[in-house]
Amino acid sequence: MKATLGLRQTQRLSMTPEMRQALGLLQMSALELRDTVQNALEHNLLLESDADHAETQFPDAAEPAAEPPEESATAETGDAEDLPLADLDSADPASALGQGSEEDWPEPAAPAGASLHEHLRAQLDLAHLSARDKAIGALLIDSINDDGYLDDDLEELRLAIGDQETLPEPEEMEAVLHHLQALDPPGVAARNLGECLGIQLRQQPATPARELALQLVSKHLEDLAAHAHSQLARLLNVSPKDLAAAVALVQSLNPRPGTALASSTVDFVIPDVVVSRRDGRWVVELNPETAPRLRVNALYAAALGRRRNGANADLGRQLQEARWLVRSLRMRNETLLRVAQCIVRRQMEFLNRGEEAMRPLMLKEIAAELGLHESTISRVVANKYLAAPRGTLAFRHFFSNELSTDDGGALSATATRALIRKLVAGENPQQPLSDDRITRELVSRGIRVARRTVAKYRESMAIPAAHERKRVATQRQHEERKE
Repeated sequence: MKATLGLRQTQRLSMTPEMRQALGLLQMSALELRDTVQNALEHNLLLESDADHAETQFPDAAEPAAEPPEESATAETGDAEDLPLADLDSADPASALGQGSEEDWPEPAAPAGASLHEHLRAQLDLAHLSARDKAIGALLIDSINDDGYLDDDLEELRLAIGDQETLPEPEEMEAVLHHLQALDPPGVAARNLGECLGIQLRQQPATPARELALQLVSKHLEDLAAHAHSQLARLLNVSPKDLAAAVALVQSLNPRPGTALASSTVDFVIPDVVVSRRDGRWVVELNPETAPRLRVNALYAAALGRRRNGANADLGRQLQEARWLVRSLRMRNETLLRVAQCIVRRQMEFLNRGEEAMRPLMLKEIAAELGLHESTISRVVANKYLAAPRGTLAFRHFFSNELSTDDGGALSATATRALIRKLVAGENPQQPLSDDRITRELVSRGIRVARRTVAKYRESMAIPAAHERKRVATQRQHEERKE
């Protein structure tokens, strides 16, 4: 081995400040974007609100759908050919959203303090993890609900990350999830109640009561919830006193760790996109309340152009930043609208018939249709909401993995959850359906699903187990008789 000197020519995308800003804006929620724009208006003399002349810089929701996206923020969705999709201007540096290395893509800085997600992201940023693991961690954090539980199935999230070349191994997902579960608050990022309580117990000093409590939450949680203490004492061969100490330890834990960081203020969901039915067609529009309208002050810009000298260096920088922000906001709106159009076109049956008609949909399918990187689509759907006649839903609600059917088709996980909910709603309260019976019912309808998947979906919808549903129904019936 010896050192040599040579030349090598390679191509690599360099992230310009404008591209970084565009990617950061793309992932912001409506409230975060409003605060960012307000801050820019306060600190940049060259920026001004363009509420009265929005059509000069932003799409106008009243323009016909056939117009290019620079002039239209409305799209009617009928058949696939009825919904035109326009590419971003290739001359614009921000159009490189579909390219580049994940390590180069910035995450918006979380404001100090408040929500559970911001608290977790701040800890993730300080962790000694690779950029790839941090990207996986950010995706998992987005799927953690306000109670602190991981809402989505880990395998579904893994398959939604990228193509076969960039797809992480299941072990990678598990490793990053275990790292998140070690963060504050204790018990966060658990997939079910037993795991949540187990995480909290393992962070406490080792004692006989803790070891017994771990057995209870991992193997006997249903009996514990049913207060079958005598049966548990015999089963575990422990004294009632030892069992009582373990039960007291379990009762001291927080079953909803995310609420420890809940803000005292109410966060209202502001939809980024509005979908409505008009003349038998689904129409997709940007919500004008979440599309900030800015423009560069033409008078100041013209005066600055006539006086180019060192004394105006700071104003020149502000002019450049103002132009970048206006272009980045326009690009964000265009990309958001395109993604929303694509989602609505693919999930039209859900809008017509409900959750049981939800189709399987992956991020990579939207990315392939729009010619963007899957990570870009992930940023677009993060913290974005769509208002439709069926309610205001997160963009991520429309994405789910598929389950095979006997006729060779596919059913989305969302549709399967809806079927489980329907079966439980129609059951006899005194003879509730067990997970096995629900599984057999789904299999009889041609849906290939395992019992553990049914149990997982039932728990994700906060539906109690069959014996707990029967206990509640019996108690309610007893109270009605008393009255």
